[in-house]
Amino acid sequence: MSDTSGLFSVRMRAASGARHLSGAERLVPFPRISTVVQKFLDRAWSKGIPPDEVVLTVEPLGDRCVHKIQALDLLDLREEGVSRCRDAASGILRSAGVAPQAVQQAFSFLDRGPSEDGGAMRGAMVMDALTGERLEPDRSRGVRASRFDWSDDAFLSLSEQLARLGLTHFRTHEALALASKISFVPGFVAELCWSDDPDYRAGYVASRSSGYVRLPSMKDLGASSGGRAVFIDTKQTDIGIVTEYLERQPVIVTAIGKCRTEGTGAAALTVS
Repeated sequence: MSDTSGLFSVRMRAASGARHLSGAERLVPFPRISTVVQKFLDRAWSKGIPPDEVVLTVEPLGDRCVHKIQALDLLDLREEGVSRCRDAASGILRSAGVAPQAVQQAFSFLDRGPSEDGGAMRGAMVMDALTGERLEPDRSRGVRASRFDWSDDAFLSLSEQLARLGLTHFRTHEALALASKISFVPGFVAELCWSDDPDYRAGYVASRSSGYVRLPSMKDLGASSGGRAVFIDTKQTDIGIVTEYLERQPVIVTAIGKCRTEGTGAAALTVS
């Protein structure tokens, strides 16, 4: 841990009506705030649907201590087709200790939309890894993992490694940082995620044993359903501890893990 004096949490959320469109997070010193805010505003208006609300939050971390962690190893699994990608994801989740019924429940919720009205949520579902029971108090909002970033050196190292794999999209950098923070939540078992962006089909599964496993086709092109499921062992933790860590604990990823690719078509396929 180290002191976070001088750092600010900068967060953006864009929405159209009740629909969440995009979000972004950084932990930065004061001189970088204006640059980061401008980039977040540009992103908010880069979607096909213009937002009618953009919320920017700039919050000093004060004397809170930051957890410094190493990123999960990254495996870019170049599997072909939605069915095969989902089969691979399900197998990884079960190997990590998520019961089959919980895996099935998570896929069902993400396919229909995890919020109470069947739409997207700002945050994650938190699920019992054995029963599939949803634990988050607000099923319209979920629990949003926040206050995380890369150190400058780790970000540069990661960018070099991902470029060698053809992974240049900013989403991969951000998703790996987020998944790495989530993997340190007390009682963590595994995570399943894919985007609700209709134009972005990739998703991932993550656990401490498998690392971050990126899958290129977790849904059909044009599908607007998606989200995040965090599976926990309720014998080791409770939803209050999980929520406090995910939403409030600052984390900086200061070192990267191994980055590699495997799977059918790996030699020929470039994914970003």
